[in-house]
Amino acid sequence: IENLRSKSKSKSELLLKYNPVYKKIPVLIHGGKPICESLIIVQYIDETWSDGPSILPFDPYDRAVARFWAAFIDDKFYRAVNGIVLANGEEEKAAAVKVLKVGLVLLEEAFLKISGEAKPFSGG
Repeated sequence: IENLRSKSKSKSELLLKYNPVYKKIPVLIHGGKPICESLIIVQYIDETWSDGPSILPFDPYDRAVARFWAAFIDDKFYRAVNGIVLANGEEEKAAAVKVLKVGLVLLEEAFLKISGEAKPFSGG
């Protein structure tokens, strides 16, 4: 596994090669084959290296909740962070920060609820 980070706003050739559909990170390249999107990568890791501790919870309901929040992070959180980075002016940036703060409050409430139930958010 190789960690490659793109620091510019332009898409690298490597990213375009391994994720030509969405053209975004994250992308896990394993055995020369790309796996795209955070939750799909987590599931792939759980299934590929099943001899160690699981990343996702064992219980089907808890696993569904973890998938929901992972999808929320993929959809809302990363979009808000991108909005901050790519903002044209302070007004756009402030609006994106506001969206990010709302999302972080929702995440914090969910994690506190799960912690109060004495359950780990992930399988570990």
